[in-house]
Amino acid sequence: MPEEISRRSRRSSGSTGGSAARAARRGPGRAALGLVLALAASAPAVTARAEPTIAERARADALRREAQELLAASRPEAACPKLEESDRLSPSAATKLELARCREGTGRLASAWALYSEVGAEGAAGVDAKQGAEARERAAALEQRLPRLAIVLSGEVKALPGLEVRLDGVEARGLGEARPVEPGKHKVTATAPGREAFTREVEVSQPRQLAEVHVTALEPTAAAPDPAPAAGDVAWRRPDPPGVRPDPIHRKLMWVTGGLTLAGIALGSTFGGLALSTWSKVDDAASTACSDPARYRDCAQPVPNLSRRAASYATVSDFCFIAAGAALAGTAVLWWTLPPDGPRAGARVQIVPGVLGGAVVGVF
Repeated sequence: MPEEISRRSRRSSGSTGGSAARAARRGPGRAALGLVLALAASAPAVTARAEPTIAERARADALRREAQELLAASRPEAACPKLEESDRLSPSAATKLELARCREGTGRLASAWALYSEVGAEGAAGVDAKQGAEARERAAALEQRLPRLAIVLSGEVKALPGLEVRLDGVEARGLGEARPVEPGKHKVTATAPGREAFTREVEVSQPRQLAEVHVTALEPTAAAPDPAPAAGDVAWRRPDPPGVRPDPIHRKLMWVTGGLTLAGIALGSTFGGLALSTWSKVDDAASTACSDPARYRDCAQPVPNLSRRAASYATVSDFCFIAAGAALAGTAVLWWTLPPDGPRAGARVQIVPGVLGGAVVGVF
């Protein structure tokens, strides 16, 4: 074939060269035109894929030998990537067949079927009769073991400009045909500019099972509104109302100490009243039960018991008033150490007398 192309090129060059010479004799304009035509006819055709360089072929052969050694050692998982790279550097039917066998050995049956089908296709370049027969035989055998998936597009969808159909993220081939796929879940997507994306998931598992995914229409994309700010982009904070303290713990402690102050005053007053009433009972009993009523000497019952009870009531009353005073002091400290945020309430201070003392009461 290369020799035939060369002979044709030489014949074309010769004929065009003669045409150019004849045109030169006919005039300068025709000579220029003939020269342009000769150059165009003698230009070599550009191949679809550049031939691999010597270095690429050497690297591809080395990778193929390494893969063959790994296959002989029962390590197909490590051999397949080397065969893939070898076929990328220097494509050949022999390498594709070895890669198909390798993928079949690792369980990638659908991928192996695709390679066998490519090698066994009629008119495949560089494939001899033996290789083609083996590839078709293995492809037919694998097809019986695999489920099939067909992606069917409507005429409307096919006419969309920029349409892309993908199967598991890879451009789908053989649209409308039932092609073998690996058992399991598969994702079909169809996209086009200005259209909503189509997405479907389908699961196939049984040999020869057929699943069809129909893409009937891609809806136009709605005009997107102006994006609203995300919830986390803007933080709105309301100002604190007047008089509200920014420290709730501080205020709660102040309410606690204030409550203790009021409780101490109430208990002190109660026990103080009990002490006074009991001392009155002592005075009444001492006039008849004591030899010296003024000094409570040589007293019979119930004077001793009543006097001890009155003294106990007085002691408890004093203790309550002392605790109320301490709590009041704590409340005052908490009040004056509040952060200066918002107006403070007006304060009033009162002195409350007790039986054996007194207390300072604050109103805030």
